Amino acid sequence: MNENEKESVIAARPETRVQKRVRVVLRWGLVALSAFVLGGLLITLTLYLPSRQKLDRATTELERAGATISDMTDQITTLKAENVNLQGNLDATTLHMVVLRALSGARGASLAVVADDYAGARLSLIQATEALDALPGLLGNDQGDVISALQQSADQALADVQADLKSAQPELDQLIKNLVQLEDSLFPNP
Repeated sequence: MNENEKESVIAARPETRVQKRVRVVLRWGLVALSAFVLGGLLITLTLYLPSRQKLDRATTELERAGATISDMTDQITTLKAENVNLQGNLDATTLHMVVLRALSGARGASLAVVADDYAGARLSLIQATEALDALPGLLGNDQGDVISALQQSADQALADVQADLKSAQPELDQLIKNLVQLEDSLFPNP
C-alpha cells in the first residue's frame, strides 16, 4: 500500500466510541474553559476594576484628610500656645489695672484730704480697698503678706479719715508709696 491509500484508509475508518467521547469531552472542556476565561474577564471588568478605582480614590481622599488633620492639629497647637500667651498677657494687664485702680483710689483720697473733702476721700479709699480685695485672686498666695499689709494700711487710712481727715495723710502717703513699689516690682519699666 502506498501512502495515499493508507491515508484514505485512516480517514475512512469510522470513529470509535472512545474517540467520540474524548472529542465531546474536549469540546465541553473547551467551552467550559472559554466560559471560565470569559467569566473571569467579566468579573475583572465589572467588579474588580471599579472597586480598585474606588479604593484608589478613597485612599487619596484619606491621605488628603490625614494631611488636613495634620495641618489642623498644627494650627490647634499654635492657637493653644497663642491662647496661653494671650491669657498670660490678659492676666498681667488685669493685675496691672487693679494695682493702678488701687493706686488711683489712694491718690484720689490723698488729694481729697488736701482739699478737705471728707466724702471724696472716703469714696476714693473705698474704691482703693475694693481694688486691693481683688488682688489676692490675681497674685496668688506668694504675695499674701504684701497684700495683707496694703489692705491694713487702706483700712487704717479709712479709719483715720473718719476720725480726723488731716490725720489720714501720713497713712495715705505710706499706702501710695507701697502701691508704687508693688507696681514697680510687678511691672518694671524698661
